[in-house]
Order: sequence, then structure tokens, then C-alpha cells
Amino acid sequence: MWFMIAAVTVTLLLFGKRVSFPIQKQKTTGSYSIIIPARNEEKNLKRLLSSILDEENEDREVIVVDDQSEDRTRETAEAYGVKVISNPPLPEDWMGKSWACYNAAKEAEGNSLIFLDADTWFSPGGPNKLIQYLETKGDDVLITVHPYHYMKSFWEKLSSVFHLVVFASSGITTIFRDQIGTRGGFGPCLLINANTYWELEGHHAIRSEIVEHLALARRAESKGVKTYAFSGKRVVNMRMYEASLKVVIDGWSKSFASGAKTASPWMTAANIVWITSIISYLINAPKIGWWGVGGYLLLACWLYRVLQDIGNFRWYDALLFPLHFTFFVVVFIYSLLKTFLFKQTTWKGRNISGKK
Repeated sequence: MWFMIAAVTVTLLLFGKRVSFPIQKQKTTGSYSIIIPARNEEKNLKRLLSSILDEENEDREVIVVDDQSEDRTRETAEAYGVKVISNPPLPEDWMGKSWACYNAAKEAEGNSLIFLDADTWFSPGGPNKLIQYLETKGDDVLITVHPYHYMKSFWEKLSSVFHLVVFASSGITTIFRDQIGTRGGFGPCLLINANTYWELEGHHAIRSEIVEHLALARRAESKGVKTYAFSGKRVVNMRMYEASLKVVIDGWSKSFASGAKTASPWMTAANIVWITSIISYLINAPKIGWWGVGGYLLLACWLYRVLQDIGNFRWYDALLFPLHFTFFVVVFIYSLLKTFLFKQTTWKGRNISGKK
């Protein structure tokens, strides 16, 4: 019984707040630049650029960084009439994405910057919704957004616990959010005033970090820049790892162990307590009887409430949460072994082992 009480209590405490992006009343915005690092992103760019250019905006600039792509990334971007720059050769002490973002930022003319992964796309009016909120918060602000996750296959739905841990690590889901503040950031979408970006020395300051979103958010916090983090529901979307189980495993294992190492110690400890309490409850559930069934349903309902803000999860995905927790533990152990024991970590054809 105590295992169930602990699991339910920790879950309610850790996931008591909603995380959807706050939609402001429509108003005009200042100029802004959308920066898209792209390495072999021909297919994704068609979807993303279409979602941006559906609405005309003279104050919006779109910059695509062709990062030594081997497909038709450059030609695809040029066909949409956006600005395309070639990323210079990657210096030894830089990560590819940070290098691309940094070089594009030097070319950007907007008052605000949106750094956006190429495998995302906007909901109607999405870019303006982001900038409107940024402008209401002032200049010394950094905002990161975890895009709403659209999934089609069963394997993709196994990402649920990874998403929950990522959100919990940021500190925005806990009922103590107002007391502890934001503890990190999300990588696919980051917003910041251009002057503030350069005051922080931009991506140059975190050039060798694998999990650059965490590093930049931490640097902003250390310099007195207020940080916010949200889900991108109704604003910006993504489909992370398509199709196969292998793609899902490789995608999450790329940086999850490294990300855990750089996350807030307090939120890491909270996640450990939460996962341990859930697993302990599941192991002991058969001994609890009908009370165990009630606890199971309560946990499933509450997790479904949270997951609705994160992606297109269905009620039956929440009911399968024991399977999702098992998958999380297995992949996390695999990530640790690959990162720290075998020193084998690659992404988009580049070796990223040895980086921070």
C-alpha cells in the first residue's frame, strides 16, 4: 500500500502544473529572424517552410543554414525564396548545430531571434504567437519551447516517459514551479532578443556542449536573464523519430545520458525518486489487491492529463505506462553505456563523443 501512496503522491507533486504555451491577444510584432540549421533536411524543410510562409509578414526574416548537406537541402530552401547561407567548415571545438546557429545569427537582421529545428512545423499563426509572448516579457528573457509531438507509430509512443522526464527536469511541471523557477530549456525551439543573445556571447559561449539548449539556458540564468519553458501545443509541432524502433532508441540515446548529467541536481533527484516509486509500486502492485487497481487507474488518468499537453497521446497510451517505464529504463542504461563506457556517440553522420 505504501508503495502505491508514494507513487501517486510523487506523481501529483511533480506533475501538478499544466505546460501549454500561453496564447496572447493578437497584436503586431517587431521584426524577427527565424534561424533554421539544416543538415540533410530536404524533406522536413518543405513542411516547415510551408507552415511559415503561409502567412505574409514583412517584418519576418527566414534564414536556412545549409550545414554541408548531401541532399537537396539548399535547393529546397531556395525554392521557397528564403535566405540560405552555407555553414563554414566545423571547427574542432564546436558542435554542428551551435556552429550553424551562431553563423546565421551573425547574418540576422531581426530584433528577436527564433532558433528552430528543421524537423518542426508551425500551427497557424505560430511564429507571431511566439514573438508576441516574448515581447510582453521584455528584453532580458530567454524562452524555450518543446514542440507538440505528433506520433503515428506504436514505437513513437514509447517516448512518453522521456518527454515526462525532460519536462520535469525543466521544473515547469511541479507544483513548486513558482518557488524553484525554470531549471533548463528545450532544444528544438528557442527565442531571445538579439541584443540579449549577443550579450550572452551567443552559441560561442556553449560551443562544445552536446545539449546546447540546457547550456544556453543555464548561462542565461547565471547572467540574470529570466528563462521560461513551455510545451508548443497550438503553436509549434514536431515528429521526432519516425517509423522504426531502432530510430526511436538511437534518437533518445543520443544525448539523454549527457543531458541527465547536466540537468539540475534537485530535479534529477526528483525524477529518480519518481521513477523509483513508480517501478516499486508496479513490482508490488499484485500484492495490494483492488487498491492497486485503483492506484493504477489514478496514475494512468493523471499521466494522460499531462501527456495531452505534450503530444497526441491517447488514453490507452497512458494505460500502458508500465511498458513505457520499462522502455525508458532500458534505453537510458543503453545510453549510459554507449556514452561513457564505449565512448560511441554519433548524430547525423558526425562523431560527437568527447564533447561536453
